[in-house]
Amino acid sequence: MKYSISALSRKTGLSIHTLRFYEKEGLLRYVERTESGRRVYGEASMGCLLGVLCMKQAGMTLPQIKAFMDVTIEGAASLPKRLEMMINAREQLSKLKEAVERGLQLADFFIGGCKNAMEALQNGADPEEAFPYITRDGIIEFPFQLTDEGKLEPDTPPSDFAISEPKKKTRKSTTKPKNKI
Repeated sequence: MKYSISALSRKTGLSIHTLRFYEKEGLLRYVERTESGRRVYGEASMGCLLGVLCMKQAGMTLPQIKAFMDVTIEGAASLPKRLEMMINAREQLSKLKEAVERGLQLADFFIGGCKNAMEALQNGADPEEAFPYITRDGIIEFPFQLTDEGKLEPDTPPSDFAISEPKKKTRKSTTKPKNKI
C-alpha cells in the first residue's frame, strides 16, 4: 500500500512537519517520489517509521536512533554495536523508571501526611503534630536527604514512613482550632 504524506500523517498521528523532519534527518527512509516530486510512502518506509517510533519509545534520542540506523547498513558486523546501543537505551529507561517510582513514593508520603493532617484538624488536634513536615512556615523539616547524585533518599527505611494516627484531644476545646496548614 502507498501513502501520501497527509495519509501517513493521519495514519500515524505524526504531523506532516515531523515526517518531513524525520526524512530530512535520515530517520525516515525509502521515501519514493512521484514524477511531480510528491512524496509517496510504501511498506518499507512505513516499516522504517515504525522502527523509529519503537526506538523512541525505548528511550532513544533522535541522534541515537539515527546512529543505530546508520550502523544497520553494515549488516551482521554491526550487531555488537547495535546490542550495546539498545543496552544503553534500556539502562536509561531503567533509571527513568526508578525516578518515577521514587517520585510516586514521595507523592504517596505527602498524600498520606496531608490526609492525616486533615483528619487531625477535623478531630480538633494539631495538624502539624499529625504531619510535621509541612507547616504554616513551609517545609522546615524533611525526612529525606539529597544524595551526591541528586536523588532524594529516605533518612530512615521506607517501612518507618508509616504516617502515625492523629492524636485526638482528650478535652473539648471551646474555640475552633486554627488552620495552621
